[in-house]
Amino acid sequence: MKRLVKKVRSILSGNKGFSLLELVVVLAIMGFLVAMIAPRLAGVVAGAGRSVDDSNMQRLATTTALFNERLGRLPSGMTNLIVEEGDEIYSIPNFSNNDPTDGKEIFSAELEEVLPLRLHYLSDDEATELRRMGVTKVRNLNPSIAMDEKYVGPESTQPHLQEVEVAEGVAVLMIGAGFDLGFGWEHDINTSDSIVDPDLFFRIVLGFGKDNELITSGQLQGSAVSPRGGNNDNYIYNNYLLVLPRLAATVNGEYDREIPIFSVDVSNENGEVKVVSLEEAQPSHNFAVVSPEGVIYPKAALWLINSIEEG
Repeated sequence: MKRLVKKVRSILSGNKGFSLLELVVVLAIMGFLVAMIAPRLAGVVAGAGRSVDDSNMQRLATTTALFNERLGRLPSGMTNLIVEEGDEIYSIPNFSNNDPTDGKEIFSAELEEVLPLRLHYLSDDEATELRRMGVTKVRNLNPSIAMDEKYVGPESTQPHLQEVEVAEGVAVLMIGAGFDLGFGWEHDINTSDSIVDPDLFFRIVLGFGKDNELITSGQLQGSAVSPRGGNNDNYIYNNYLLVLPRLAATVNGEYDREIPIFSVDVSNENGEVKVVSLEEAQPSHNFAVVSPEGVIYPKAALWLINSIEEG
């Protein structure tokens, strides 16, 4: 290797041109060096993306907390992450299949792996509680090719980011379970499943879009996007998520609205074991910020569900 480097130096310092053999030698050395450096550069870029993600989520969490502390409520105008396919006919946006050759879905595959999302229709009590919490209006995501020409998935009949009043019957996304008007509660809380945080079950998820009140009130200059999701051909949604506190109206539902799972026994790779009650409502400051790839802030180890207590 040293001899080759010396040879290159002697060639560069001389006045003669390169011979074909010398060019081959130089190109071979350059290729060898690139092969050595490229993995390290890739690691640096990936690390920088994670660092920016952490910084963005910290800023969103801090700004939301200050907003809540000052006004006693959460911001309105958040993105409601659903597809309205017809008059009061809703569906969940699709998840990436990690195949960039067949178009782009809405959510990342990583988000689906750690955050089980279900469609949930609000009761009148839940809608009232959300409005009292400050979430009076939301903007339905309603994806279409207008968002991205490579989008493949259910097309909405309504405008992208259409503003709607929070009211009974409006569909939202909920973690782990959801109430269907025709079938009652349906859940994805199962033994041996993993989740980024078991305390997220039965909580509504919204998105930090460009029209949320943190931006329109001047608290933030713009809608933060994840650098890890900004340049890819697999999925479109790269804003961060806001997990709302668990509503009293959700856990205190009566008759067919009674939640189907009361608690989960979980453990993580650090050897921690705990039982998490899902019957407890949470105050407005108990929210969480999640990246488009399912990373929660502050970062936590995945939890394994060992057992569940059903209702």
